Amino acid sequence: MRHSCIFATVPLLALFLAGCGPDSSSGSNFLNPAESVSLSFESFELRNVEGLPDVLPQTIFHDFYRGLEPAEGESDESADVAAQLRGRLDLLMGLTPTDDGTSYKSARNPLDFLHNVIASNQVDNFDQGRRLMRDSITADEGARYNTPDKNALIRFTEIGNSNGEEPAPDELWVYTLLDWTSNPQLNKIFRAAQFIARDPEEDDSNPPEVRSALWSGRFHGPDFSVSGYNQPEFAATSLTGREFGNAELRQEFIGNKSDTLSLTKTSGITINGETPDCIRVDIDYEEANVRVFTSTGESPNTEDSETGASSPNPAHCGNQQNGEEAVVYESVAIEQRQ
Repeated sequence: MRHSCIFATVPLLALFLAGCGPDSSSGSNFLNPAESVSLSFESFELRNVEGLPDVLPQTIFHDFYRGLEPAEGESDESADVAAQLRGRLDLLMGLTPTDDGTSYKSARNPLDFLHNVIASNQVDNFDQGRRLMRDSITADEGARYNTPDKNALIRFTEIGNSNGEEPAPDELWVYTLLDWTSNPQLNKIFRAAQFIARDPEEDDSNPPEVRSALWSGRFHGPDFSVSGYNQPEFAATSLTGREFGNAELRQEFIGNKSDTLSLTKTSGITINGETPDCIRVDIDYEEANVRVFTSTGESPNTEDSETGASSPNPAHCGNQQNGEEAVVYESVAIEQRQ
């Protein structure tokens, strides 16, 4: 069977995980079942409910948010950095901190909400997509669920505060992409989802910070379930902000068990008396430590004036190495990532 890469029009972050899927011309016996979905919900907010399985541990930043916490005896500086980073995540991901600030008690953002809708089997068409993945892995034949191929859109509307009026921009979430792709040769399943925010009203003095969001992840095919939550092996999240820059989170749940958050074109966070425009935060869960790298006014790449060749700029926060940290500290242990 021939295979072709599927995310050519999706930002580079998706390519990190997407891999390749079946070529539509290869004569696959599996058809793309994607179709438009439009549903209304009382609230987009996710929170744990007593008597029901917890949902917050499945949200994107659950481990990272708690993993920022300095271990006992660490400096006040590390606690201040952790608090500022959490404050930025609260803004970008609609997180409501717990009273002690070390975790969050609710999340309201398009990516976590879509993941929850999928995991809770609320949409039959999404269940069809997951069933397609399982069946194609079993049959050893690649398959694909892809909404753009079917000109399909996913629309979720929050109606709890509308009073019958038209939904505000942040009460109608539109997803331009939902894709599952199986690759039996690798025994892997890939998923990607993209959200594009509606334009705010002209007189909106406090528009939602996130303009767009993209998530992609890789799953182990033989363990993939058509019901409930599937734990990815790797995941990547990308957010484009209106005022506070961009954020990317890369997560490895196997192997090194680490998370890396990159904030670029950012502002408003002070570290070592400076306000960097680039911050990289590495959390190593097995070693229980946090490393924070910063830079200001540095391009990710430099160009040789004679040859024109481009190479990584070692001064950029994303390219700095151990030993060049602005802040490094021991953190509390996160048991499920040890």
